[in-house]
Amino acid sequence: MKQSHGLFAVFALAACSGPTSMKPPPRHDARVPERIRVVSYNVNFGLAGERGEVDAVVPLDPDILLIQESNDAWRDAFVAGLGTKLPEHRFTPPPDMPAGGMGVMSRWPITSVEELPPPQGGLFFAWRVVIDAPGGAIQVLALHLRPPMSDGGSWVVGYFSTRGDREREAAVHAEALDHSLPTIVCGDFNEESDGGAVKLFVRRGFGDALAQFAPRTRTWHWDVGPTTLKFQLDHLLYDSRFSAVAAGVAEAGRSDHFPIWVDLERITR
Repeated sequence: MKQSHGLFAVFALAACSGPTSMKPPPRHDARVPERIRVVSYNVNFGLAGERGEVDAVVPLDPDILLIQESNDAWRDAFVAGLGTKLPEHRFTPPPDMPAGGMGVMSRWPITSVEELPPPQGGLFFAWRVVIDAPGGAIQVLALHLRPPMSDGGSWVVGYFSTRGDREREAAVHAEALDHSLPTIVCGDFNEESDGGAVKLFVRRGFGDALAQFAPRTRTWHWDVGPTTLKFQLDHLLYDSRFSAVAAGVAEAGRSDHFPIWVDLERITR
């Protein structure tokens, strides 16, 4: 979410700092065949192509990377910086709104990418990505939900009036999931963990990785005069066929969002 200096000014009291972000464990753990590291990052379309945002992801060494607010310049930058380790990639530029692009990069074959159009109340499309990971196919639902802006352009009104829109978006996109596949849901939800979209997945049995490992660490920040607003707007959720080993927020890059990551292991029965 990329906003103006007036955004959330009325909520300045919410600008509190979380604890220092947890660093990812060494990648030698990834030799465990059942372990997958997923990174999600809203890179900010206004910074398109900046090497610093790629450098923020490189130390995380993801197996799967989901990118929001992508465009052609971001595609070129990430493929140049990570294409050797993540040779499989798909990018779709923003169709109408500059912040509406998506990207995915993977260590393993991407077998399909299904674009899910935004339902009523939504602004950006979602993706259902199927990846041929070790141990069998998995699916990732990549989301960029509606920002808290009213139809009239007010962020203050929209903070309260758009909560139901994000839950409805999540519900519609969830219907596209193949319930036979282990599932990860991630991206820029534009709401904190008590929002309707996050709760919808939690009610359906999904675990919330950041709530589990970094509940007070903020993923989004914006300067409003002398105050920096901070919220946890990005999330990584996983269904009962995974177990989260670790998760955190990498406080790096110049985007208004930070990269978030989770290490998941398959649960074998």
